[in-house]
Amino acid sequence: MLLGYVDESYTSSYFYLGALVISSGAQAKAIEDGLNRLVEEFRRSGAAPVAPDVELHGKEIFHGQDGWDGVPVRARIAIFRRAMKVVRESGARYVVRGMDSERHRARYATPFPPHEVVPAHLLESLDALAQDEDEHILVVADEIHSQDRHRSNFRDYRSWGTPGYKSRRLDRVRDTIHFAPSHYSCLLQAADLVTYLYRRRRTHSEPDARAQAATDTVWAEIQPAVAVASTWVP
Repeated sequence: MLLGYVDESYTSSYFYLGALVISSGAQAKAIEDGLNRLVEEFRRSGAAPVAPDVELHGKEIFHGQDGWDGVPVRARIAIFRRAMKVVRESGARYVVRGMDSERHRARYATPFPPHEVVPAHLLESLDALAQDEDEHILVVADEIHSQDRHRSNFRDYRSWGTPGYKSRRLDRVRDTIHFAPSHYSCLLQAADLVTYLYRRRRTHSEPDARAQAATDTVWAEIQPAVAVASTWVP
């Protein structure tokens, strides 16, 4: 049984969902232990004056916000890069699907919202990955206000198939979509880190060459773990 830990990252123009796919307890343990050790190492060294239970979220680390304020840029980049290395070395894989929501709004008079469209695309990719490996997958996502709607949609997808011209019945995705608070899950936080980084590199031009080089260096640590990466442009 595979486990897919899902989180989102978006702007007014783009919406992405990424899934960290875990295939064993050893992979999950490697990520949990590795990220916990990483934070403790930086705390003890004084390089990152953060709380012991600080959350690893891409936007907050990147911008020095919400528990990461006061941490020098160099330390935040190093933590982000090391976190990506932990995820890659665990053997976990990463799947990301997204859409150009600005173009979607421009093309259709009554467009479906991105947070309805992209989950179906991500589930299709996770179902296909599980099928290719003769496995099944259970999906765990960060808590959101519309989670009952997503459970209902998922039930319909399993019965009738996902919407669109590449409809899929999701025979390999089991049970329902489970939602959990990221504060208590290193694996959801890991999914957040990768998804934020992917979305930023895909949709944002860094203000100077040094910032771009730093972002590219961090991405290079996780890129080999990316199994699927796709952006729908309507």
